[in-house]
Amino acid sequence: MTDQQTLLGRIAANLRRSPATVAPRPVAAAVPLAASIGDVPALLARFSAEWQSLAGHVHTAATDGDAIDAVIAVCRSHGMAAVLGWADEAIGIPGFEARLRQQGIAVDHGMVPQDPPARRARLQELAALGVGVTGADALLAESGSVVLASGPGRPRLASLLPPVHVTVVRPRRVYLSLEHLLAAEPALGSAGSNLVAISGPSRTADIEMTLTRGVHGPGEVHVILVEDR
Repeated sequence: MTDQQTLLGRIAANLRRSPATVAPRPVAAAVPLAASIGDVPALLARFSAEWQSLAGHVHTAATDGDAIDAVIAVCRSHGMAAVLGWADEAIGIPGFEARLRQQGIAVDHGMVPQDPPARRARLQELAALGVGVTGADALLAESGSVVLASGPGRPRLASLLPPVHVTVVRPRRVYLSLEHLLAAEPALGSAGSNLVAISGPSRTADIEMTLTRGVHGPGEVHVILVEDR
């Protein structure tokens, strides 16, 4: 099945559902952001509230091992024996890939050849992987966003192609806003081939305001907050 057929299949499946009016976005819990620029717990509380209001899931992990177990649990819940993922050093957990392999879950780093026929075949192969696992360069409290820079060991497709995206990140990576992030880390803007801010699952609505998730990207998104080491 081609990428176009996959996309059209998702749209057709959603068109067969009963139309539903888009519900108003829940209001996130109030956090005094202006007074909490350096207050990690307050920023995390705001990020979590905003992310969950966008239908994202937040998990906490006390150790690196607990974070890996949370990723495995997501894979098991979707019946996945392989994931499209970043390299260990990009995720920030040593031994991440080896631990998944021990549990029968392979990690594909998403290398795609340039030759057109080989590229098409490879993309079809990657499209069968239902879970993508990445690290993150930052969390944005104000908008409930995950910021990712792609590059070597950080395949862009991991956050775009699979229907489920899991981000593993340390709490110290939370910032108030994109403005604060780039002020603190100006080199991040040119750190990879692209820089994206993800705010919840992919979603779109037609002229009748029927909301559809997962048409242009993951329809289910998880953030695993793993205690700083």
